[in-house]
Order: sequence, then structure tokens, then C-alpha cells
Amino acid sequence: MSKFTDLAGDLLWTFEIPPTAAGTALEQPGLILPKNALITSARWVPGAAVTANVTNFATISLRNRGAAGAGAVQPATPRSYASGNSVANVAESLALSSTATDLQPAAGDVLTVSIAHSGTGLAIPAGLLQVALRWR
Repeated sequence: MSKFTDLAGDLLWTFEIPPTAAGTALEQPGLILPKNALITSARWVPGAAVTANVTNFATISLRNRGAAGAGAVQPATPRSYASGNSVANVAESLALSSTATDLQPAAGDVLTVSIAHSGTGLAIPAGLLQVALRWR
């Protein structure tokens, strides 16, 4: 009998992100990896339009917190709302790290999405962060 971890090709994991008020930090756990993996893409989909603000903005990051919860690896470039607006329900691809090991979470690692604010911050609507990975 086949197991889930025997599946081949890219598997999609979707992290639901709740709406976040300006200035309110968030770290949303999304996945505990059951097996070593390779991250092949990451996309952010805001549920409402977001207008950038160069002074008071928010940054959305995919993080690998490791098995102990203290890791700081960012497999994809964070989405900063210091520049560049978002359109409601339109997926935006995040650039993957150029460091190969950043894209190789291990079994037991925890992937999270965090929202940090600068200045007084910027309200972020509910949305989805979708990560594609394959087992290695």
C-alpha cells in the first residue's frame, strides 16, 4: 500500500492567513514536514487589494523554524508592502532563495508565515500562502 510520503512530483500546501491589523505581528504555523523536502515555489494570494506605503508597511515572510522552533531561514524573498500594490485574489510569486540549503527543509521542520510591520504598520487582509514542495 502506498503512503502519502511516497507521492512524486510537486505537492501543494496552502497556509491560511487571517486578517492582520496594522502594527500587529503574526506568526502562523502551516506545516510540520513528515519527510525531507525541496521547496519549488511559493505564492501569496491576498483576499483584498493592498496599497503599499513606503513609511508604514508590512512584510510577509515564509520561514523554516526548524524542529526546535528557533530557525530563521527564509526559503523565499519576503513580500514587502513598502512598494508594489496587490490586487485582490491575484496570486503573486515569491522569488525563491538562491541558497540551495534554504530550499531543503528536513523532516520535522516547521514552516510558518510571519507578518512584521514597520512604522505604524499596514493592515493585511486574509489570504493564502501556497508552497509547492517535493519529497527528497
